[in-house]
Amino acid sequence: MTSKLKNHLRTLPHISLKTLLLTLLLVVSYDVVAECKSDLPLKGIVSIKNCDSKTQDCISANKATYSYFEAMKDDPTVLTILLQASPWRLYDQDMRIINIDEIAEMVKPSISKEVKQIVLIASWSGVAPSHNEKSLAQKLSKVLNNFPVTGMDGFLWLNKNGVAHTSRQAFTVTQSKNPYSVVNGTDVMVSLAAGWPINFEDDYVKQQDAERLMRAGAGWDILALCPERALKAYETAAKLTNPIAAYNAAIMRLDRNNKGDLNATTELLLQAARLGDKKSQEKLNQLTKSSN
Repeated sequence: MTSKLKNHLRTLPHISLKTLLLTLLLVVSYDVVAECKSDLPLKGIVSIKNCDSKTQDCISANKATYSYFEAMKDDPTVLTILLQASPWRLYDQDMRIINIDEIAEMVKPSISKEVKQIVLIASWSGVAPSHNEKSLAQKLSKVLNNFPVTGMDGFLWLNKNGVAHTSRQAFTVTQSKNPYSVVNGTDVMVSLAAGWPINFEDDYVKQQDAERLMRAGAGWDILALCPERALKAYETAAKLTNPIAAYNAAIMRLDRNNKGDLNATTELLLQAARLGDKKSQEKLNQLTKSSN
């Protein structure tokens, strides 16, 4: 049995005036994030350079993430699970929100007498998003009858040997709007691998590109830690008939449970179910059953 379960699921360096001006312009584009209040321990800025394919050996951030995870040292007593995540939610490879019960069902067959611990290789999975909530790791542990589960204490980074470390910056600044890539063998910021589409959100809206707009929504949650903007992007993509966006928006509204959210959740799930989305139909059936 492998100890890994793949889901198919710094301070700023000295920079030139030109780079500084570019950095400041990109920071301004993140001003909206200030509207999203958070109890998370965030501080400072991390600036990340994109790989230049013209002069460097580049690899996409997603490819680097999975390649580096494969290089992680195996420990038969530890079950490691690689996922994209925000402090509130876990995501599969299609950027669909996965609930804790689903993760628990996935890992149960892999838990044996030899396995003593589960580690969520997922950003912020070990940090409670607020003082009155539990972390994703704690929630999973509870569902698994208090089986030991730990997570990451900030934004996840991986190096080429599969060694993880974290950062807790308030702003992640990229000096390029291109899709995130890294020099082959250098560290990758896993959240940015999912989050870079937020730089193109306006373009996706103009192009009515529902798939990429849905991924921008995931980016707002995973990278910008801004659920409000994530929900807005999901609902815009849902209007363009993207079923995963509709499902994600429904789950977020159901979790939020403000006035009107339950009705909105039902409508979003109905829309996605009509498009043939089985997960939405299952969730809709659950809600109907619980309301009877």
